[in-house]
Amino acid sequence: MRTPAQIREQLSLVAGRQVELAETEAWLASATARELLRIDHYARQARYPVPLLGQAKDWKLGNTTPVVAALASMHPDGRLREQAVRVLCTLEGAVSDRALAVRVTDHVEVVREMAEEEVLRRTTLAQAERIVPLLQRISQRGRGSQVHARYLQALVAAHDETSVWACLRNFDDFDVRRSAFRHSFETGLLGSADAVRLLPRERDQVVRRKLIQVIAETATPEVIAETLLRGRSAESRVLGLVKLTAAQLDPVAVEELLVDRSVLVRLWARLRWQEMGRDPVEVYAAVARSAAKPAVRARAYAGLAEIRAEVDRAEIVELARSADLALKKTGLSLLRGKAVAAEVPWLLREMAGEDSRVARLAGDVLSSSPQLWSLADLAVLKESEDVVVQRRGWWLHRSLGGWEAVIADLESGAFRDRLELPMYFRPTAAQQRRIADLLDALSLSGVPVSGIAFAAGLPT
Repeated sequence: MRTPAQIREQLSLVAGRQVELAETEAWLASATARELLRIDHYARQARYPVPLLGQAKDWKLGNTTPVVAALASMHPDGRLREQAVRVLCTLEGAVSDRALAVRVTDHVEVVREMAEEEVLRRTTLAQAERIVPLLQRISQRGRGSQVHARYLQALVAAHDETSVWACLRNFDDFDVRRSAFRHSFETGLLGSADAVRLLPRERDQVVRRKLIQVIAETATPEVIAETLLRGRSAESRVLGLVKLTAAQLDPVAVEELLVDRSVLVRLWARLRWQEMGRDPVEVYAAVARSAAKPAVRARAYAGLAEIRAEVDRAEIVELARSADLALKKTGLSLLRGKAVAAEVPWLLREMAGEDSRVARLAGDVLSSSPQLWSLADLAVLKESEDVVVQRRGWWLHRSLGGWEAVIADLESGAFRDRLELPMYFRPTAAQQRRIADLLDALSLSGVPVSGIAFAAGLPT
């Protein structure tokens, strides 16, 4: 989508030159409904001494092309817009259809009525694909809001209702598709069997949610289990588990969902598994120590953590040192609060590694046990040539909080312009010396140095 400046620049280039006209015609024909209404808005802004589209008297609309008439219909001068709409009523094509649809919200009543009358006559399905998205957006406004409903009635009168709404459901415009699906299910044009058929191929999340909802509310337990529990989206699997009772569920399907990718699916699967009188810990422990895929084993360990089951520390360290990325990340997540001092050098090496997710998890382990390391240990990060690694060292230093966070900010220069100074306690003597050295050595333009010195208890 173009910015206002880009829209104005494009409109200012159409002073009759054929190259710009051809380019503008393609632009107006391909712009989304939202963007076309923005183009019309910026074209009609009257805050310039000379309108973007030039003086109204310079426009000649006799025997003109659709793109010229469409541009004239966006001019701030209402008389020129009226003349342009009369010309557009005699022209066919995508640009003409769309320009007329825009004008049904014009603030001049004559222009608005003329555009509406012509739009209601253009009722082929090809014309509807160009007109309906604009009318649907305009329906949320004041002027012209009623035209959308009238146009749909005209379409149904020209064609049968089933084919009209089937056509709308296949539009490229997301808003039109979504409202068409809602209307189709509310009026009975589509039913549960249609939702089951359409769900596997649907890519729009909003429409997919509607299909899942219809299946969950109207389908039989067998269809819900077959369609939703095996669905691609976590939302469908969760809703399947919510709608079906433990007695209606197949234990094999629930056992598979215990190690689902989604946390929420795993939670509901555990609930149903326990309602069946079974223990999820046994399943998780068996899968975690099996020969399953590393990603599945990692999710089993995650399940053990979610139900607060104890995992041996040696087993966690083995996971955290694993060559497989999924197991390594799970191991580091489980290692929080359980690391020992001998593991600090290894964790610092992980923080300096290439994988940002692993580095963050290793940093979380260290920040959860600050008693295991000292500021001198952070030199391997702070003195790195890689700026990203340096910032990881700054983040770990800053995680100590208090005046150490201030020192970290002064050292890195990342947030010197908005330091957060502790208000209710003074720094230690060592921290005071470090702050004094930094204030003397650094050029802190715009930073209240005296305020930092006063808060730290330094002489000013």
